[in-house]
Amino acid sequence: MTLTELLIAMVIFGVLMGIVFTVLISITYLSRDTMASTRAIEEARLGVSQIDRQIRSGNVILDPGNESVATSGVKPYFSMRINTQEDGKDMCVQWRVIDFDSDGYGDLQFRSWEPGNTGSATDWGVVARNLVQMDVVPVSGIDPADPTTWPPFWVDTTNTGTTTAQFVRITLRLKDPAARESAKAVSVSTVVTGRNSVIGYPESKCQAYPAP
Repeated sequence: MTLTELLIAMVIFGVLMGIVFTVLISITYLSRDTMASTRAIEEARLGVSQIDRQIRSGNVILDPGNESVATSGVKPYFSMRINTQEDGKDMCVQWRVIDFDSDGYGDLQFRSWEPGNTGSATDWGVVARNLVQMDVVPVSGIDPADPTTWPPFWVDTTNTGTTTAQFVRITLRLKDPAARESAKAVSVSTVVTGRNSVIGYPESKCQAYPAP
């Protein structure tokens, strides 16, 4: 083999090795993003399933649009209160999506108290972490046809009837910090319906709330 042929062979080999390493690196990143997305989905499903059980066993679901910083520590549509009888126990429960440290990630949190006894409230517990897009609600309002405008909790006006908050849409967007910056957030969205959509309980229960 001449020197020229050897150089050509080395160049070809180098190009092939570069392609192989590029593919391997891409597969590694994709695998890491997939695993991160799977973890995010599992956290979101855990939170949504728990909320779903409470709402389906709920007598009163207060409109998330009427929540405020005073009632929950977060703005409207980022919190929801429910009077539920899950597991046969009459309780007020409250959920919120909150960002504590301005790093772009937030938590899905939960607390409960006995109706009429705000002093019995539990501390906020974290159900899911790594929520993103904390400022999703646009100035122009929520567009039922545009998922990018959906906040964590809102009354789905495309389904609702005459009963307040009978259909509540829950939308959680999560992104695992282990995923690449360019990776897209995982979105889990569902509509849940509580018993008050049929029975029409008054909203006086759980109107009293503990300090955020």
